[in-house]
Amino acid sequence: MRPPLLSPRTVALASLVAACLTAAPAFAQYDQPFQAGETPELTEKRKKMVKWLGESVKGITERTLGAFDAVPRHKFMKARDLKIAYDNKWAGIGYGQTITNPWMVAYMTHLLGIEEGMKVLEIGTGSGYQSAIISRLTTQTHTVEVVRALGERARGLHDNLAYTANIKHKLGDGYEGWEEHGPYDRIMVTCAADHIPVPLIQQLKPGGLMLIPVGPHFQKGNIYLVTKQQDGSIKRKVVATGTFVPLRRTDKFSDDD
Repeated sequence: MRPPLLSPRTVALASLVAACLTAAPAFAQYDQPFQAGETPELTEKRKKMVKWLGESVKGITERTLGAFDAVPRHKFMKARDLKIAYDNKWAGIGYGQTITNPWMVAYMTHLLGIEEGMKVLEIGTGSGYQSAIISRLTTQTHTVEVVRALGERARGLHDNLAYTANIKHKLGDGYEGWEEHGPYDRIMVTCAADHIPVPLIQQLKPGGLMLIPVGPHFQKGNIYLVTKQQDGSIKRKVVATGTFVPLRRTDKFSDDD
């Protein structure tokens, strides 16, 4: 018996559904609150953190808050710090580096106004938490880390959480950026420099934004929001102060934390 013929309308509808599924952004299936294999206590703590961020970071969007609900911060921390994973605290991750406190991560993410499809460069992968957040907002996330052990650990975490479809990783000197994939709509520097690196300015698109802490190492410095004008000149303004680990240019570290 011959199978029934499908009408042209049915065939067209099936093709449209298939096209929509194929074209869906890579993060679409991962932008829901994270709950896989975690305890109810951790789920509750993360939701409280997200609620608090919504109240304390003025103007932060629901889309950005959704990224914080989708990314399990406890996965990016050492086991000893599990109890404070959703407190507004930084913690050591080894090699003289830290995972930044949630408020600062949320504030800096909010200031950049990352939209779907934007190409974003992060300097200082560190724990991998910030790049994971960015990867929930755009499929074009690029991150550079100078410490091989941290870069490889972060990539492993991103692999395990199925984020790597949206994230490109590089081991190298963040001062030099990642010219191969530039220019970028947004650049976020998560470590303190003593000046704004020229290569990063060069790799920023006209109209693009960069956030970068500038100041003494391990002391409070200024966080600058840098805007690149259409003529290539830059404008900068201080948007906050904070203490960050230094922008290092060498991989000579030991896991002393």
